[in-house]
Amino acid sequence: SETHKMKRSSTGASGYNLNSKRTSENGFDTHGKEAQIVKRRCMDILGFDEYEESLTDGLQVLRYNKTTGYFPHMDWIDDPRKKEEHNFDSAGIGSNRFATILLYMSDLEPGDGGETLFSHGWPAGQAEEEHVQLDDAIDALRASGDVEGILKRDSWEEKMVANCRSRLAVRPHSSRAVLFYSQHPDGSVDQSSLHGGCPVITDQPKWAANLWAWNSIRGGFPGSPKNEHVVEKNRAANKSPENDQQKHATFINDKSVESMRHAQLFFQDTFWGNYGFDNPPLGINTFKGHKWHVRVDGEVVKSFTIGRDKKQEFHI
Repeated sequence: SETHKMKRSSTGASGYNLNSKRTSENGFDTHGKEAQIVKRRCMDILGFDEYEESLTDGLQVLRYNKTTGYFPHMDWIDDPRKKEEHNFDSAGIGSNRFATILLYMSDLEPGDGGETLFSHGWPAGQAEEEHVQLDDAIDALRASGDVEGILKRDSWEEKMVANCRSRLAVRPHSSRAVLFYSQHPDGSVDQSSLHGGCPVITDQPKWAANLWAWNSIRGGFPGSPKNEHVVEKNRAANKSPENDQQKHATFINDKSVESMRHAQLFFQDTFWGNYGFDNPPLGINTFKGHKWHVRVDGEVVKSFTIGRDKKQEFHI
């Protein structure tokens, strides 16, 4: 879809906002078979006993071509003036991203760039007297000639490559993943999670994917915390609610057909939840055109296609 295809990466809590210091490309796979396997595995690693779609954000698929990168930033979403409908104040009653798992899907050699930089950190085990300050790192980079004719002198990209060679940075490798936290245990933002994607300085692109996990229900799902004054303001102005592209589907077993006693719900070929007589209705955020299948003993016995309406119910 238009919202999920690969395109120039954007920034911000809402809308499509380009940033000159984020030059990568990204897309999303939220419901695909492989994406669901990865998402569930990530949440399992984080210690969640049960998978809850409302606590996940992604998968985001990333491509960094030569010279592209992402300036150091926080994954925690900042909305200090509470202009958004969603309440992001995770230290209060709001919810926000609390953990990021970044999965590398390509190999880059030392000197190729593309590292994940943690701007406030130093290389593990490095003595304080061995720390290299930015000016010295830039001089060393220029002396190496590695970015000559590739990156502009004094650009943010050049400074990032220098930082990537002197600060804490993780080089992409297809068997590697990075886990870091954006919140302290009390829900306040952890500034040490400031990170960025170092510019790639080789012809081989860097591919990666990431999942953000939230500390509570994220925006667009029933029960997510709201800034009620913004909700009322938007309602009075007849503005579309957040995530207008998203549809909410509720799947209900009416318990009237005996063959559906042990039904299960699947998105494409991916198991989603038990849908039998003894199970509560399944509420799911999905998109127009998505196909959901009811299986009994492994066989598809009924299928549903998501339509245009914002809220939809499907019964068996």
